[in-house]
Amino acid sequence: MTSIKKRVEDSHDRKLTNRQMTFARHIVEGIYSNAECARKAGYSNELAAKQASVLLNGRDYPHVLEYVQELRQERERRYGVTTIGQLERLSKLSMAAEEAGHFSAAINAEKIRSALGGLTIDRRETINTIDQLSRDEITARLAALQKQYPQAFMIEGTARDVTPY
Repeated sequence: MTSIKKRVEDSHDRKLTNRQMTFARHIVEGIYSNAECARKAGYSNELAAKQASVLLNGRDYPHVLEYVQELRQERERRYGVTTIGQLERLSKLSMAAEEAGHFSAAINAEKIRSALGGLTIDRRETINTIDQLSRDEITARLAALQKQYPQAFMIEGTARDVTPY
């Protein structure tokens, strides 16, 4: 990939940044939306969609678009995998699974096919886990839960503060 990077940079007399290269790799993977690729590359949530559009429009950063195309071609040469080929293969697998009465497998193949074709996007979000929250955030969350579900916080007995500070 280094030779691809150098070739693209030399042909445009512009350097690819780490964010641009990461964005391009995510685009080539074809798993995420353009905006999600930008977020994964380190662009802010507020500007991700706009930045993705600018990076792919071919006018502002033609070297990024060429890098994406070169990465795709390299992937096709290396693995013999093309988007059209994958779409055709998944279509055949889906039809065969459906004919065999394996509807779950057929649906799964269609889900993958629609994602590959850009019709759907897998939008999974991670919710903060308790270990990622600050003490103040935990206290605020507990107070909100106590207000919403007071019966869950009815505790009989005594309590003492064991906090070391």
